[in-house]
Parts: sequence; structure tokens; C-alpha cells
Amino acid sequence: MDLTLYLVVMVGVMLVVVLISVPSLFTKRCPQCGHKNPLEASRCRSCERDFPPEES
Repeated sequence: MDLTLYLVVMVGVMLVVVLISVPSLFTKRCPQCGHKNPLEASRCRSCERDFPPEES
């Protein structure tokens, strides 16, 4: 019983960590105002600053 409870708690913790960190994989922050923007954005939606060109 203790092992099952431990596994359920650990899976829950891992799920919370994934749900918190995954959205940051699909957004980029504006260097000027810190607003989250989609990866394909070329300028910030909040302050309208242009993003620097991506390096290949």
C-alpha cells in the first residue's frame, strides 16, 4: 500500500511539473517587456518591439 501511494504522489508531482513547463516550450518572452508571445511571432504583441532575427 505504501509503494502504491508513493507512486501515485510521484506521478502527480511529475504531471504538475510537466504542465507548468510545457507552455514555455511554445512561447518566447519579449526581451523588453517580458510578455509571452508565440514562437512564430516576429514582434511582441504587447509592446510591438521587433524580435531579433533567429540564428540558424
